Amino acid sequence: MLNIAITGGIGSGKTEVSNHLRDLGYTVIDADAISREMTAEGGKALPLIRAKFGEQLFREDGSLDRAAVREMIYNDPAKKALYESCTTRLVLDDIAAIRERSELSGEEVIFYDIPLLFETGTEGDYDAVWVVVTDTEIRKRRIRERSGLEDAVIESIMEKQMSDRYKINRADYVIYNNGTLDELHSATKKALKSFLK
Repeated sequence: MLNIAITGGIGSGKTEVSNHLRDLGYTVIDADAISREMTAEGGKALPLIRAKFGEQLFREDGSLDRAAVREMIYNDPAKKALYESCTTRLVLDDIAAIRERSELSGEEVIFYDIPLLFETGTEGDYDAVWVVVTDTEIRKRRIRERSGLEDAVIESIMEKQMSDRYKINRADYVIYNNGTLDELHSATKKALKSFLK
């Protein structure tokens, strides 16, 4: 079975590539979705987050205050690293368990949507890495349209992520996403054809 990781910066279109692969019938494991589940009500990461940060990141009803988390991690790199350490290992363990089950099912290829692939140093765990790349101004526009964030906030987020150049130099395949959705879907199919000959 082929294990392919998909990554890319915020606003690059990585999620759309993953969604299209699902539409084509492939299994895509979403690291962000796993992380959100772990930090939702009753999630298994919550006790560790509470142990590290106390109640400052929690609402009165005991749920995680995601706005408080965002503010903290974008203003304090050390706390950001500590917070991510509460979830990253658990997410990676879950991904490993899902991979093991998928291998037993006999699937030809499994895709893994992992935004922080290079940041976690786990790119070597996969048979190939696809990186989705988009021009900076296009990325900013997409993020503004979907989230309403101001440019200063968007730029701050992007600055904290590894550069596209770094990712391109370490990728096995690069999908450029500066055009239409149909063009992105075509580029995704081209990548598939390249790896599933």
